[in-house]
Parts: sequence; structure tokens; C-alpha cells
Amino acid sequence: MVNSYSIRNIIFVVLLAGFSVSCTSSEKLLQRGQYDRAIDRAAEKLQRSPNDSKEFEVLKEAFYLANTFDNDRIEYLQLEGRDDNWVEILHLYEKLNSRQNVVRRLPSQIRGQFDFINYNEKIVEAKSEAASVSYERGVELLSRGDRISARQAYAEFRRVQEIYPGFLEVDDKIHESINTGTNNVLFQVENNSDKILPDQFEAEMRRIALKELNTDWLNFDTYDDPNQVYDFYVVLNIKGISISPERMEVNRFEETKEVKDGEQVKRDSRGNAVRDSLGNDIKESNMVTVSAQVVETVQSKSALVSGSIDFFDLRTDQLVRTDNMSVENVFKHHTAVAIGDERALSEETASHLDRDTVPFPSDEALLLSSVELLKDRSKSVIAANRRMLER
Repeated sequence: MVNSYSIRNIIFVVLLAGFSVSCTSSEKLLQRGQYDRAIDRAAEKLQRSPNDSKEFEVLKEAFYLANTFDNDRIEYLQLEGRDDNWVEILHLYEKLNSRQNVVRRLPSQIRGQFDFINYNEKIVEAKSEAASVSYERGVELLSRGDRISARQAYAEFRRVQEIYPGFLEVDDKIHESINTGTNNVLFQVENNSDKILPDQFEAEMRRIALKELNTDWLNFDTYDDPNQVYDFYVVLNIKGISISPERMEVNRFEETKEVKDGEQVKRDSRGNAVRDSLGNDIKESNMVTVSAQVVETVQSKSALVSGSIDFFDLRTDQLVRTDNMSVENVFKHHTAVAIGDERALSEETASHLDRDTVPFPSDEALLLSSVELLKDRSKSVIAANRRMLER
């Protein structure tokens, strides 16, 4: 176990490390080649002390070196001529522009000693080129017509949208990629038992909240959409329904409890009254053991629904997985009569007093009230197999 002293030491070390990093001088950052951090640190100090010549020299050198490295990298990428390079070129131009903006915010006597370049045209060109490359790659991927390629195309079109919002028809292409890349799943209920289900049973099962299981590439429906092409059927296959007889059991038992029954004078080992400092008798609870005889009547009836969740891949017309499942819906009602001291009863037993027996639920009502249990169980099984359905 870590004691409070150790925790204080850990906090001190963490704070000290943070403090030492925050206090690293701009000159040290420059020496380490962390040019943009050196620029930020020097700019902070020059905002407060514009005449600090040491910080100005650091700013000037870090600015020159950072720009030189970035421009050299841009020149190399352009010479290499690969389409993929445009995203990095755009990033470098944006860095160059952002670096200038740090210096532009400094007092006039400092920013007046720097030459600034307008990168707007270069940034717009790089955006257009980078967006074009990703857009064309996305179109090519989408044209393949398969789901995996469509999902890759989606990533390309999203990159286009981030780089250049409104570029060509990128929003339409994103929508098309989603439609092509998404697996659609239809949930169905089949009764293959020898029992007739209540009329509302299937309608209630269709209310299962499978939309909560949707992912970027997976869509669940509980009603067949004629305009939708489905990739999977997930079937709740009900194979067995069993209803127990109506049972009424009578149980007899005794309950006892030690309870407080007034107060009595506290006495010492010799039987003498114990008094406080003022001479008053000290009282204590008088505890007694009480008991009661209980006659309990328990009404019970249950419905067991068993079957499986079957997963059909409609692209191959194959049953790809079956998970067996069952749920039991139990009706239980207690009534009780107590003879004796009711203070002896547990909370549960006491709650059963003064209750009448009730009519047993019909088979149909018991099955309908099983639906919520079936929904929860079915949803759990389907959720565990989402990865398979996304493929």
C-alpha cells in the first residue's frame, strides 16, 4: 500500500518535472533543435520585455532555422513528385504561416525586423492538390464495389472534407461510401415450437432496441425495408415453449427475534442499581426473545421459452453461427398469516401479511411478459457477435 508520504513524494517529483520543462530556456530549446518551442518561449518573454536582446537573437535564429528546414523539405517533396506528398506539403506551408503569425503578434520594433511571406496562394494550391489526390483515390476505391474498398474510400473522402470542405461532390461521395460499406442486418422471429404464440408477441419482439447496436459499418432493422439489400438475417428461432402447472404451496415455519421491550434499571454483579454521578439510576434496554408461527401460501407458475439466435449470411446463403438461449418468466405471489408476536417477523415475511391470493396469469399473459427477458437476452447475444456481422 502506498502511504501518504510516498504519494507526496510522487506529486512533488511530477510537479518538479513539469516545472523544469516549463522553465527550460529558449536558448536550450534552440540548442536541442526544438525550434518552434524556442520561438514560442522567446516570443512569450519578448511580449513582456521587448528590449531583451538575448531572446531576440534566439527568436531570429530559431525562426531562420525552422523555416530553412521546412522549405528544404518542401523542395525535396516537390522534386520527388509523388501525389501522396501533397498532404505533407500542405502541413509544412501551414506551419510556416503559423510560425510567422507568432512573430506578427510581437511589438512593432521586433516584427519590423522580419521579412514575411504570403503563403496563402501556396496553401490554397496544396489544399487543392492534396484534396484532388485523396478524392481521385476515393473514387477509384469506390468503383471496385466491395465493402472493404468502400470503407477505405470513406476515409479518403473524409480527408478531403477536412482539407477542403465543399470540394467537388465530396459529401455525396461520403454518403455513397457509407451506403456501400455498411452491412445491413434484419432481425426476425420464427416460431418453430408446437405452441401458438400470442398475437402481440412478434410485434413486441420487433420493438427490441437493436439500433443502439449500430456502428459506423453496421445497421440493424427489425422491419423488412423493401428498398434495402440485407447482408445478414438474425433469427430468434423459438423451438420450445413450456408452461408449468399452477401451483399453490403451503409452508409452516417459526420466526424468532430478540427485540427491545421497554427499559430497566441497570444492575451490577451484586444486583445493586448502577447510578450516574448525580445519583440517578442508569437505565438500559430490556431485551426479550419473541416468536411467531407463520403459515405462508405461495402461488407460482412459470413459462420457459427456449431456442437459438441464428445468424445467416445472405451473401453466401449460409448459416454461420447459432447461439442457444432460453429465458424463464416466473410468476410468484406470497400471502402469510402469523400467530404469535409479529415483532418476530422478518421484513420479507411481514410484507406478505394481510394479502389475499390473486388469480393466476393466463398462459398468454405469461408468455407476453416473457418478451422483455427475450429482448434483453437476444440483444446481448447479437451484441457479442457484432464483429462477425461487420465483416
